[in-house]
Amino acid sequence: MVTKHVPHKFAKDTTTRTEIADFMSPSVISVGSDATIQETAQFMNEKNIGSVLIKENDDYIGIVTETDLSRKVLGGGLDPKTTTVNAVMPPQPLFTLDCHQPVTDANAFMAKNRIRHLPVTENDKIVGVISVKDLVAFFANPRLR
Repeated sequence: MVTKHVPHKFAKDTTTRTEIADFMSPSVISVGSDATIQETAQFMNEKNIGSVLIKENDDYIGIVTETDLSRKVLGGGLDPKTTTVNAVMPPQPLFTLDCHQPVTDANAFMAKNRIRHLPVTENDKIVGVISVKDLVAFFANPRLR
């Protein structure tokens, strides 16, 4: 009698995909660059999200995170009712990675650049966001590492 080999339960499943697209949040949520901090914080609270992309015309020009809101607005004594997201978004260009890259590339890139939320592209169009929370889901599953 021949028995079929059954891999250990923690062995890597070679059919499991580990691209960024498999772990990112596939929705692109944004506010206009003229939105106030108060409007943006309320919107983020309603959507239960930690970051929001900043859109100007048809282009995404930046990202604002909970950290930006707490450190730059509250810590900086700015008025959330009158300060716009454009005034507090990081000055560097928007970092992105392609959705078909390995999720481990996103982890290394985010660690190197000290960012917690990363817009994800497909054919140079933003299609989602991956966060540290999403990376935890990947690294917490030993079958995927």
